[in-house]
Amino acid sequence: MTKRHRISLIVALITGFHVMTNDPASADVRIKFADFYVGETYQGGVGMTPDLQLSDAIKKLNGKTVEILGFMDGILPRDGMHFILVREPSFACPFHATSFDWAGFASIFLRKPTEYIDGPVRITGRLDIGEKKDEMGLVSYVRLYDAAISSAQ
Repeated sequence: MTKRHRISLIVALITGFHVMTNDPASADVRIKFADFYVGETYQGGVGMTPDLQLSDAIKKLNGKTVEILGFMDGILPRDGMHFILVREPSFACPFHATSFDWAGFASIFLRKPTEYIDGPVRITGRLDIGEKKDEMGLVSYVRLYDAAISSAQ
């Protein structure tokens, strides 16, 4: 590694820039929950789902490998392969509350089982968007498949 490459790597690590690797789990783009939708995303009660509109930015990333930071919803890591990623630890899981913000969660489908991780997590996986109902009947609009998870602390 040249001195120039070492300096670039150090600067990237210090400033928090995402450094690309040849690892297939590495992400092309880091997304945020705020990137998911445009317009109203708050559901005020049962049956009051807003007219959700996915953002153009998220539509362009459909099918691409992305990275997102969030927190595991501790209620739903069934079989260790699927869970709901929430934007903040106190965020109510939408499947256990009548009012919530659709822009606060994403469904995660892991490539291998994991245990619950307390604290912030980094998820890297293939982005899939659009309304979809999973095998438990839970509806989602933003999902990551073939995902890898690691602690972000």
